Amino acid sequence: MAGKQNELIKRVNKMTVQEIIDKFELYVDDATELSDAEELDLFNKVYQKVCSDRPWQGLRKTATGTLSTTNPYVSLPTDFGYFADNNTYADNQMAIDDNMTPNVVYVIKNGSYCPYQIINIANRRKYVNTDGYCYADIPNSRLYFTLQPGTAYNYEFDYICFPATLTVADTPSLIPARFHDIFVHLMAVDHAIIQQFPKAESYAAENQSRANDILADLAYYNSQLNTQ
Repeated sequence: MAGKQNELIKRVNKMTVQEIIDKFELYVDDATELSDAEELDLFNKVYQKVCSDRPWQGLRKTATGTLSTTNPYVSLPTDFGYFADNNTYADNQMAIDDNMTPNVVYVIKNGSYCPYQIINIANRRKYVNTDGYCYADIPNSRLYFTLQPGTAYNYEFDYICFPATLTVADTPSLIPARFHDIFVHLMAVDHAIIQQFPKAESYAAENQSRANDILADLAYYNSQLNTQ
C-alpha cells in the first residue's frame, strides 16, 4: 500500500481516470462510501467543471466542411460549445476590422480565406440576403449563412468543444498532465459534501485551496498559449 501511495502522490505524468480515482481515495483515506460508478460520475462532474471554467487551448478544435447550395446552413460539430477567437492580431494595439467580434468562419474561395463575420442570432434580420455573415442556431445545431451560398466552397472555423464523458480507462488529455491533480482535490471537496462529513474532519477547505492553486497555474499556462 505504501509503495502505491508514494507512486500516486509523486506521479506527474499523465494519469488515467482510474489512477486519478485511486489517488482521490488516498486523499480521503479510503473513507469513501461511494461505489465505483459514483466515483466515476464524481470525476466526470469535476472534469466538466474544470473544462467549463474558460476557453482552455486544449479544448480548441477546427471544424471544416463544404457549404450547401440548397440549404443556407451546415451542421455544427456534435461537441460544439462556442466559437473561438480566430481573427485577431498578435499585436494587441491593432483593432479588429470594423470593430466586430474576433470570430469568423473562413470560406475558402479559389485558395483565398474569406472571413464571414459571425453575428448574434438576435441580429440576423439586419443581414438578410447580405453576403459575408453567419450565425449559430444552437437549439438546432446549425450554422446559418445570411445569404444562400451559390457555390459549394469549403469552410473552416475554430471552436471550443464540450468534452465527452470519460471512462476509467481514458486519460483527460485535453488538460495537460501536470495539472491533473486538480481533479483529485475537487473530487475530495465534493466528496466531503456528499458524505456530509463534519467540517473539521473533511479537509474541504484545504482541498479547495489546493485546487484553486492548480487552477491558477493552469490559467496562467493557458494565457501564455493565447499570446503565441
